[in-house]
Amino acid sequence: MNVFTRTTRLIRLALVVGCGLWIVPTSVNAQSLWVSTAKSAGGRPIEVARFGTGPVNVLIVGSLHGNEPDTLELMDATCRLAASHDPPEPVTLLLIRTLNPDGAVDLTRTNARGVDLVRNFPSHRFTRIPNQLTGPYPASEPETQYMLRVLEEYRPARVIHVRSGIDESPLILINEPWMNAGGEPILPPHVLRSPFDKTYKAGSLEEFVTLQMNGHIATLTLARPGGKSIEAADLLRLAIGQLASPPASMANRAEPARQVPPVQGGAVPGSNGAVPNQSAGSGNTVSPSAMTAKPVAAKEVELLPPPPEFEATGKKPSQASDVDSRYFELPPPPH
Repeated sequence: MNVFTRTTRLIRLALVVGCGLWIVPTSVNAQSLWVSTAKSAGGRPIEVARFGTGPVNVLIVGSLHGNEPDTLELMDATCRLAASHDPPEPVTLLLIRTLNPDGAVDLTRTNARGVDLVRNFPSHRFTRIPNQLTGPYPASEPETQYMLRVLEEYRPARVIHVRSGIDESPLILINEPWMNAGGEPILPPHVLRSPFDKTYKAGSLEEFVTLQMNGHIATLTLARPGGKSIEAADLLRLAIGQLASPPASMANRAEPARQVPPVQGGAVPGSNGAVPNQSAGSGNTVSPSAMTAKPVAAKEVELLPPPPEFEATGKKPSQASDVDSRYFELPPPPH
């Protein structure tokens, strides 16, 4: 790409993001953009998409509760929109449609095992008396394990968790590390804003990213049906705004090693032990850190290998899923 072409694309993208002029091509089918590299407790694909090749990763994940279908609509619209324009440098945009496809099919808060994923992340406050909703131990669920692997491998500079709500207006809750980094989030005026009150639900994604990763995370709660909406372009402006001068990468933040329990029967489907580097023309691979499984106490969790790469979006993997004809599965990992 020559300098003129690159400059033109950046100017166009700046207009799109800054002025809300991003047009979603109606001919793009969001289902063709999602790919799957892992499965849920019920065997359904966890759909992901990746756009851009910059060094600063931003992760947007749909609701961890399955009974919030409006979040799926927003994630689909965001995926279509991101597919129409590359993210500005230095950003790579990572999308997870929902971490709970079982609940999305059954319209339940929990996964197929009856576990509330919002209460299943490793936590210093994880209950001493586990129950059905918390799961038997931290990160007991394959969905939680997959998210931990994504966070470990990609070290996102920002995480945005999209939730459903019951109020007239959308609400954004931003954690303390993000607030302390400075810079007002870029959102329409009808979106209410508030910091977290420093009390996080034990075992939640928000608590894990904030307290165990010292990371930047925001929870975007959508308005009730018929309320004031938030568009895909608004979500992308929140995700990538002000990252031309990115906050300190989570990769550079000192933290204790995190562990997740071994997956029963081996690694999560799709894990191949090496992550392809999809930067243009590179053809290289990134080897994961050496990690050894060992028995752990009930309060501990084991390190897993890094997650599979978010596949190049818009390309159909070679093997179709037998779960749902809309999904396309990657071939199983080598033994």
